[in-house]
Amino acid sequence: MALAIIVTLEKELPDAMAAYTKAKAGKALARESDKLDTVVRRKNVPAITSMLSESQAALIEQLRADGFDPSKMRLPPEQWFPASDGVKTVRALQEYVAANLNDFKQPNPILRDLKASETLLAEAEKARVRFHFTKTDL
Repeated sequence: MALAIIVTLEKELPDAMAAYTKAKAGKALARESDKLDTVVRRKNVPAITSMLSESQAALIEQLRADGFDPSKMRLPPEQWFPASDGVKTVRALQEYVAANLNDFKQPNPILRDLKASETLLAEAEKARVRFHFTKTDL
């Protein structure tokens, strides 16, 4: 399975989410997350990895699958961020990647992931829905 970093919304936006899901975004963001984190430091916007979170239910399920007892652990609360922060980040990254294509092995998948994320986050921002990025296996 391939690791992906996807956008998770606090409240469903079915039309926007359907288009995002169809784009199958996230693999390139996960693959290049270290390099993209370096870029955002220069652009003075939040890093994608700084906006990662997970639902407690998903964490509990994962811990049980890995043979741990989640009742004996303190699990972090799920964190939500303003969609405007995500929009700023993905736009800054799009601008940088587009201007520096040779810095990346496969810039086009990164740009596609960023565009799909931007579209969803812009809809979330209009609807005042918060978000976080989530690491997942696709």
